[in-house]
Amino acid sequence: MRVLIVGGTEFISLHTLRALRRDGHEVSVLNRGRHPERLPPGVRTIVADRLDHAGLRRALASERFDAVVDIAYAPTTGADVEALVDALGERAGHVVFVSTGRVYDHALPIPFDETTTRNLYWGDYARNKIAGEDALLRRHRERGLPVSIVRPTHVFGPLNTRNNETFFFDRLVRGRPIVVPASGGWLRQFGHVEDLADAIVALLGTPAAFGQSYNVSGEEAISQIGFVELIAEVLGRPLTLVTAPAGAKVPFGQNLLYDCHAVYTTTKARHDLGIRPRYTLASGLAQTFEWYEREGLARREVDFAAEDAIIKR
Repeated sequence: MRVLIVGGTEFISLHTLRALRRDGHEVSVLNRGRHPERLPPGVRTIVADRLDHAGLRRALASERFDAVVDIAYAPTTGADVEALVDALGERAGHVVFVSTGRVYDHALPIPFDETTTRNLYWGDYARNKIAGEDALLRRHRERGLPVSIVRPTHVFGPLNTRNNETFFFDRLVRGRPIVVPASGGWLRQFGHVEDLADAIVALLGTPAAFGQSYNVSGEEAISQIGFVELIAEVLGRPLTLVTAPAGAKVPFGQNLLYDCHAVYTTTKARHDLGIRPRYTLASGLAQTFEWYEREGLARREVDFAAEDAIIKR
């Protein structure tokens, strides 16, 4: 298949590009052209800013693809998603939109499935993702455009742009205590980036996936403290936990601190598409730590002042 990735040089999109090329697809990327060095040889870049709708139309005027994978978030509004599909029209093929599990109302009981009510619990991020989903699903209903929605949860793995698992690696390799929130019991669910990329590739061009939305994640739910304990076990490092005073603002990964559960079912993707993760949470963390060490990230400078102040208290 001829596939266009909107993005292509960051975390999820770069892993998706690799998975597509592994499976023999011809891949082009559309982005602002700022990081050509990250792309492997043979990948064509269409230089355009997706937020510039007129420029996007010019850049895609003569292009045709079997599938488009929309990963880039700028932030991206529903109008920006519409501009992309309008620029290609019927030349888009199957459009896959990478949304988020944060479109769901997280005040509702867990687990969340694809029928769970969507709302703005997560603010503008949810608003933009819901608008993007709705724009595509409307095109599917009204014009028959093949579209699919993918909703990942906390994505982890090599090249992660979110400082989540690496946040704890940084502290454990230095023998530092880890400050945990006073409750520490809110449940989280993680999915390995390679499993997400494999799922995206697997549904491309699959008629059963047209007009459908899918949660894509690992299968294990784990508490905030349990996540830290598992990382320490995987790394084989001693762990000292310090519980923060109630109400204290705790440095705890980049976006793992919020006060609600986040647990999702993946039954639909398994049943409809036969998709299942290759990585458990433990094996994925081990593979990510190998990358972390290989890249020399254990030697990077880290500011521990905020948590040192909490520890002192």
